[in-house]
Amino acid sequence: MTTRRFGTAAVGLAFLALSGAACNLIDFRDRTLQHDPPPPVDTPTEEPRMCTPAVAEATPEYEAMCWHYCNMLEVTLHYAGTDEGSPGLLARSCYEVRCVPRCVTQDVCVQQCHALGVQYQAVCGGAEIGPGTICPVSVDDEVTMCLTGCAGMGAPPPPDVVGR
Repeated sequence: MTTRRFGTAAVGLAFLALSGAACNLIDFRDRTLQHDPPPPVDTPTEEPRMCTPAVAEATPEYEAMCWHYCNMLEVTLHYAGTDEGSPGLLARSCYEVRCVPRCVTQDVCVQQCHALGVQYQAVCGGAEIGPGTICPVSVDDEVTMCLTGCAGMGAPPPPDVVGR
């Protein structure tokens, strides 16, 4: 008896599928797929901005501060143990993505310095401090140097020299 019900149900579903009526059974928008074209895709009229520019134009001071931010981002990731790329690659990419469209504010740079301080402390808190080690200066000195760079002092490094 159950085999006969299954057979009847299977024949009924096969009929619906072959007749095209099954398409309307699985259409959750209650439209007939054979007659209604898909809705038009909205195309943006202008390119989307990644950020609101932090400055009206990129001055040498802004570029120096932003290069510094990108370098410190790379150094932070190095101390966090997550920097797997070749030295300078992340900083150059950061510059293209964050600095060229002028996304980096001085506050963001300062926040990066504090993030660097946390990672530097985690690695260098109990380590030997000195030249030639992974921790060449104290945590306070590292953060102070970073904050000085956020003030826009110094010139941007050449493209092939980034980080430590």
